[in-house]
Amino acid sequence: MTLVAEQSASSEPVCSWEAYLKLGLSHKNNKTVLNKRRHFGPLTLQRPFYPEEDGTCHLYILHPPGGIVGGDSLNLELICNENTSTLITTPGASKFYQSNGFTAWQSQDLTVKENACLEWLPQETILFDGARVDSTTKIQLERQALFMGWEIVSFGRPVCNEEFTTGLFKQSFEIWRSGEPLLIDKITIQDRAEVFSSLWGLQAQPVMGLLTIVNDDPHALREATNIIQGMIEDVSRLSVTVMEDVLVCRCLDTNSMAIRNTFIRIWKAIRFVSIHKQPCEPRIWAT
Repeated sequence: MTLVAEQSASSEPVCSWEAYLKLGLSHKNNKTVLNKRRHFGPLTLQRPFYPEEDGTCHLYILHPPGGIVGGDSLNLELICNENTSTLITTPGASKFYQSNGFTAWQSQDLTVKENACLEWLPQETILFDGARVDSTTKIQLERQALFMGWEIVSFGRPVCNEEFTTGLFKQSFEIWRSGEPLLIDKITIQDRAEVFSSLWGLQAQPVMGLLTIVNDDPHALREATNIIQGMIEDVSRLSVTVMEDVLVCRCLDTNSMAIRNTFIRIWKAIRFVSIHKQPCEPRIWAT
């Protein structure tokens, strides 16, 4: 771990963490293996797990400090090379604490090459009241790559009756294929913005979730859509739509666990039709 001390308190935080993790995966001996691992600061991962017969690699991204404050910077770069199959999750929620006046930065650049498959399934992000966060996730796919992923964001801590009344949250979630944009989803919320209560926004629900699937097989996306639509009766504020090769599912709720459980149910129900794999939950989800 590396602690960065800044001397100019007027322009920079007194102390901040800088963290960088670069991972590369390749296909070898009928399984996906980690062939590149470089990290700087408090961002790393557990050893790879192989709970599936097809050699899919399960990785758990670790951030030992547990919380992120203003001035911190977390950067993840992942390259899934040809024919690899990777599932990535986290052992716990990402917590952004009340800001000291500075912004916390998070960037995640995920590259999935030809005939590779990536499942990006982190646990939720929790924004404490007063947090200032700028978060970017960019997925770059080659032509025959498959992707399934989600992001869950909790504004405040509903279980503690803590609302997100002050602060700033900027999020960009982008999916590109062969240099062309498939989905660009951006949101900026500052303080108690109108978007929290409006019908076109969060509808007074403090937690939002986005689940996406990229597959150029229209039959696969159509079947996945039908399965999700069959679940809408059991879940309030859940929608699903398909835009060309991308399925987009959105969910709003009063707590992050409800959305997480809904997304896990959807993932288990559609994993085979979407990316041709039987459900196999990461062991960390059971702890």
